[in-house]
Amino acid sequence: MPVYLLLALIAALGYSTGSIFNKQAMTEGCGVFRVFAAMTWTTTVLLLPFVLLAGTAAPWHQFYQPMLATICWLGGASLWMSALRTGEVSLIAPVAGMKPVFNALLTALLLGAPLSPNVWAACGLTAVALLVMRTPDPKTHASFLKTAGLMAGAVFCYALCDVCLQKWAGGWGALRFTGLMFMMASLLMFTLIPRFGTPYRDLSRPARRHLKTGMMIASLPGICMGLAVGRYGHAPEVNVMYSSHALWSVLLVWAFGRHIGNLEHTAGRGVMLRRLAGALILLTAIVLIISGRAP
Repeated sequence: MPVYLLLALIAALGYSTGSIFNKQAMTEGCGVFRVFAAMTWTTTVLLLPFVLLAGTAAPWHQFYQPMLATICWLGGASLWMSALRTGEVSLIAPVAGMKPVFNALLTALLLGAPLSPNVWAACGLTAVALLVMRTPDPKTHASFLKTAGLMAGAVFCYALCDVCLQKWAGGWGALRFTGLMFMMASLLMFTLIPRFGTPYRDLSRPARRHLKTGMMIASLPGICMGLAVGRYGHAPEVNVMYSSHALWSVLLVWAFGRHIGNLEHTAGRGVMLRRLAGALILLTAIVLIISGRAP
């Protein structure tokens, strides 16, 4: 497996696991803005050495490039956190599997990159997976539409961010470019402090534990995806592999969610099986990408 796909797989596992812990922290009283800021600050600290110790000169006259990427990332992250606050991880993660569709389209339209038939087939399977996961229950249909709408907006913004990374990060260095993005985002996070809600000292011990665990694990996707796309390119292929978080999220919620207080496994066998089926369709898309990639 090439390095860029391995990085995408690590990012997928980080996304799935981090989302479960972050969702549980919110359920236990930790505000969405605190979770958002903690995740961003943690990622920034981990990337800071790559910004400060980069060996090559930075093209500061092109500072607008990481700034635009930051705006796209913030848009995606804000919508994702909104979906996470009201939706279920086992649904959010599979719906986020739409990202390769947007990424392939934007890469072709904005960068003029040729896409193999396998990539387009994988994008089509991603859309099919979303239809499979759609709930037929009228009582939860509105919730599904709200979650799907928020996540569609989120993955579109994230896909735009990936286009920025693929086009511009090479001139800066992938990790320095990503680090600058998160540094700018971190500065904006300070404006959210008045909206953190319950003071940290008043949070329950489980809420604080899940917040700390979630913010560490959830920092992996930003770092790994920034490196994979910024250094190696192959954004559509990377994003289809990243979509495996749909499968991991369903499996982790089903198998281990109850051990940290997550109750999504009680949604019913039919609901979980539909989500698992959709995730498996996405896994087929990943196999298509890997088997059809250029050497």
